[in-house]
Amino acid sequence: MKKQILLLALSVSFVANLGFAQITNTNAFAIPEGYKTVSVNISGNGQTAIVGIQKDSQLKYLYYKKTDGAFGQGIENNPLNNLINGNVIPLNPSQSSDGNEIYFAADNQGNTDIFVITKKNGVWTEKVSMGDSINTAANEQYPAISPDGNSFFFTRLQEEGLDKRCGTIYFSNRTPGNQWSKAQDAPEPINLGCEASPYICPDNNTIYFASIREGGKGGFDIYYTQRFDSKFWKIPIPIDTVNFPGDEFSPTWDYQKGELVLTQQDPKKKNNIYPCAAQIPGNFKHSEVSRYYGKTLDLVTKKPIGANIKVTDAFSSLVLDAFQSDGITGEYDFFLNGNTNVFLDFNMPNYSHAIEEIIPDGKEHKKDYTIFNKVNLQLNVFDSDMFEALSSTIIVKADGVKSSVKPTEFAKGRYKMELPIGKNYEFTIKKELYLDTTFNLDLSQIVIFDSFERDVELNSDKNRVKFQVNGLEPGLTTEITIIDISTSSKFTTSITTDQNGKCDIMLRKGDTYKVNILTKGYTMFEKTIDIPKVAKGEDILVIANIAKLEENVRVEIPNVNFETNSYTLDPASYDDLDRAVSLLKLNRDINVELSAHTDDKGSDAYNDKLSEQRAASVAAYIINKGVDKKRIVSKGYGKKQPLVPNTSDENRAKNRRVELKILSTVSE
Repeated sequence: MKKQILLLALSVSFVANLGFAQITNTNAFAIPEGYKTVSVNISGNGQTAIVGIQKDSQLKYLYYKKTDGAFGQGIENNPLNNLINGNVIPLNPSQSSDGNEIYFAADNQGNTDIFVITKKNGVWTEKVSMGDSINTAANEQYPAISPDGNSFFFTRLQEEGLDKRCGTIYFSNRTPGNQWSKAQDAPEPINLGCEASPYICPDNNTIYFASIREGGKGGFDIYYTQRFDSKFWKIPIPIDTVNFPGDEFSPTWDYQKGELVLTQQDPKKKNNIYPCAAQIPGNFKHSEVSRYYGKTLDLVTKKPIGANIKVTDAFSSLVLDAFQSDGITGEYDFFLNGNTNVFLDFNMPNYSHAIEEIIPDGKEHKKDYTIFNKVNLQLNVFDSDMFEALSSTIIVKADGVKSSVKPTEFAKGRYKMELPIGKNYEFTIKKELYLDTTFNLDLSQIVIFDSFERDVELNSDKNRVKFQVNGLEPGLTTEITIIDISTSSKFTTSITTDQNGKCDIMLRKGDTYKVNILTKGYTMFEKTIDIPKVAKGEDILVIANIAKLEENVRVEIPNVNFETNSYTLDPASYDDLDRAVSLLKLNRDINVELSAHTDDKGSDAYNDKLSEQRAASVAAYIINKGVDKKRIVSKGYGKKQPLVPNTSDENRAKNRRVELKILSTVSE
């Protein structure tokens, strides 16, 4: 008892020294004539208000909505009056911060318990009891929810006392399982015998309540306190700028105007009770908060959607608060304390996340956030060797089951598709003569971006090709150049033999290759090979015979062709002629005879002249490429030196040829 008296004395002494002037305004809301105000409550965001009025023992509620910063006319068509029409008498209603929940007391088999109705998708639910953690066999009234939704306050009335409204303030905290902890009474500085009507400010810590206690102005007065945790609260201080000899009750806070609103009794006319608004000194106001409000919208349709909103500490990743936007309007509205970095995460099932890092700054922030339920995926399918676009077959599975998603090819090897969020997708890309490629895109976790692009490189199916190069001196190696002539990009690679002239390489099935060997001091080698589409299980062997460049050694220049009955070179011959140029430039110590040969068709004189002209034409090409003309002698042999009998078209083609013969080797 001594402790109680000491605390009270400190409180009264502190207020007495402040010397505040009373600045009460009795026109907070437009109340119909002849009615008295029994309760007033403003949502935490300051946008809606509920005022209970009474006349001739008939109770009803007026619902106010703020427009352009001011409350308009009260609306009688509201969920509380609907409850009254349904034979439920709601008492002392209070709203959640965003106005989407209304808590109230109502009769429950002879005593009053606390209930809640919630607006979901624009419709108010049936009343739901707050449960055994809050409600008991006693009378619970004057509910109040903290702006963050994590603390619940109310008054448990006493059976006897100075006033039927007297009681003890209790509070409960929301548990991780979204239940309420067993209510406990506030510590002694708060409860001294007759308390009622608690209200929690936007900072979740500053509390106003009504109390009859020693040193008051008479009747219920309004007191200010702050809680630090469940056990430590500031000593309550009377706000004497609003306290008069009559009753002051139902304290609530208009966040936008920065005013304390309450019901006040005219001390001269006990039946006259008004909703009053008052500016109060700064040290009675709540701590600085930041307000965040706006809408959550579908990115594509731009229509409002309901979303879950999570506030996470940017450094510890601890979840600080959680809210929801309205399912019909998409509106959200909440407060944040402090000034440390936090992440805002907007999400709903099977939708993306909109995540933003912010620093609360004590100001209001209006922003709409968009989320989406589908992402656009673009696949670019390429050959891993040549990076050419490949038209392919794409199979899509969602959560292990074949999906109805249909990829659309909008350009060669380029596909686009739309994927619903919430599933783990598997993509298998197939193409003949290529190995299947599979990858995953998990959209069942956090999705932030609405489009993805993925490059897929397909590896061709390959066969092993073994090379055996004969004619090298023991211990020497040589490089083999391999050109894929069946592809538009003419993919080229090279390998080097070991000291035994052996090497192997994996080459693409179904392709045609030209194999070239050009080694200083040795003849050229060229061969075209085809890799079968269907593997037979065995390796392909290519034997390359080369010889040292010595006098009288002949080197055929393959694939040299001319226009019919002409010595004009076919441009298709240039590649092989260029390799002959490379041979002569690599081996500058040799002089050669460049000879042309024909088949047996035509007269000797005609073939002799034609072969002379063709040999000269080839020599001119090689000289024009930078080979000294002194090293080349051109000669036509006509049909005098056939390689094989001219007994078939195939043999005649072999006899129509161009050769280099080593005449001599000289020192440079």
